[in-house]
Amino acid sequence: MATTIQISDGTKQLLERAKAEEDASSYDEVIKKLLQKYTNVPKTMFGCGKGMKSWSKKDRMMLNEL
Repeated sequence: MATTIQISDGTKQLLERAKAEEDASSYDEVIKKLLQKYTNVPKTMFGCGKGMKSWSKKDRMMLNEL
């Protein structure tokens, strides 16, 4: 679903420049790339729980009590 946002002319010029430099196909792609760099969020969270112990039956039972 698309959304319209208001930005200043200066911001639009910066987005156009970033779009060209990043060889992006859209402003949305540029914004996503910038936000991923800014927030340091990986594209996927798969494997982020490395080193965690397996859930026991007791752990799963405790969740049912909530």
